[in-house]
Amino acid sequence: MTDDTEKQAIEKFFCNVCKGETNHFVRGVYEKHVDDGEFWLKSKLLIIECCGCENLALVKKTLFSEDIFQIGESKWQEDWDISIYPPVSYRALPAWFDDLPDPTLQEILKEIYKSLQTESHYLATFGSRTLIDRLIVLTVGDMGNFHKGMKALIDDGKLSTHEHEILKPVLEAGHAAAHRAWAPSKEMLATILDTVENLIHRLLVLPKLTEELEEAVPTRGQSGKQKPAKRVLTTKDKIEAAPKDLRGIYDALASHLESLGDDVSINPQKHYIAFRRNRNFASVQIYNQKKLIRIYLNLDPDEVDIDETFMRDVRQIGHFGTGDLEITIKEKRDIEKIISLIEDSYNAS
Repeated sequence: MTDDTEKQAIEKFFCNVCKGETNHFVRGVYEKHVDDGEFWLKSKLLIIECCGCENLALVKKTLFSEDIFQIGESKWQEDWDISIYPPVSYRALPAWFDDLPDPTLQEILKEIYKSLQTESHYLATFGSRTLIDRLIVLTVGDMGNFHKGMKALIDDGKLSTHEHEILKPVLEAGHAAAHRAWAPSKEMLATILDTVENLIHRLLVLPKLTEELEEAVPTRGQSGKQKPAKRVLTTKDKIEAAPKDLRGIYDALASHLESLGDDVSINPQKHYIAFRRNRNFASVQIYNQKKLIRIYLNLDPDEVDIDETFMRDVRQIGHFGTGDLEITIKEKRDIEKIISLIEDSYNAS
């Protein structure tokens, strides 16, 4: 390690918290030099701390003997290779990421953002096209191919002709990356992601959030003189605020889910309550205004005799929580109808 003077040296590096190049204190240095007589390699590991936000990171710097170039009569340029850990992230996940009502879209988005950290612009461009494919399935269903899916979005009124024109360069970018070995610049990729994410937000996220807003807005029958209701933030809050009869249904359902085994854990999320074994086997949502509960089970709908009066296949429908079979519960006796399905989901998890 170096002495105290070297530890307080200041160098410029990218800060993942400040989202830009900032001054960093060099808090620690480890150096290594390998020389075989003909070539040599210098390596440095630096512990750095942002002078502004105090975020800590690790920097690896390497210099190969062949990467030194003469730029003047007595001047030489050293071309150091620099890597930062955690990797540089110049774009944050959208603020509504946790409100995205589809686990598959969440996973695709996370993988795209990981590829951005390693400047894998090809992968990020392919991924953006995949986001649109998945969005089509969730909004108008599987139409057989991409072009039919886009037409269905327009025919359904979900995509205007103007929006389609805006989307065309994004789609062409995906084709060019796949078939013509073209990768967009960082700025172009930002435009691609802005366009696709705005579409996802409008078609998938906002409809689900407005459904929750509807639950929070007081009904006409409530007097203006009444004390304002407590602002409902999470599913846990909704359960506490549920009408007595609906709360009784939820308690009966939760009690049965918990009784399935000592390995059941309960994980409250923003939009649902997850009942988990090795993975989620039931995701429960409560709707106080509609006076119903929805439970999503981790079962293949093709293997279930679906009663369409209170069940549906949601593999191609965006929803909060995990599970491909949605069941609507309005009375305690509805729970008795699905006990075997709940147990199948638990056993498979």
